[in-house]
Amino acid sequence: MRGILIDPGCAPEIRKLPNTAQGLNAFLGGEVQIYRFGNVFAALVYTHQAHQAMPNRHYIDRWYYGRLCIVGWRNNRMTDLPADLAEELCRRWADVEVQI
Repeated sequence: MRGILIDPGCAPEIRKLPNTAQGLNAFLGGEVQIYRFGNVFAALVYTHQAHQAMPNRHYIDRWYYGRLCIVGWRNNRMTDLPADLAEELCRRWADVEVQI
């Protein structure tokens, strides 16, 4: 599925990502957690690796570590991120301090 990959120290990039939680577990290197954005049909996918990985982005009073992904989210399921939303979120997540 189309999503955004954010590696520590790198700019976000639109990429093809695994379309299941199990696939994302393997891709991100651990059990994934999902944080749904309130008014945007998207979600942040991350792992809990604060002690093992490099800080990546700060969002709503919290640091996220290691490799991050942003995927589309509709009806409580992961889905393709629409192209226009993917481009907008890439711009917003380019900074270490994220405002949405």
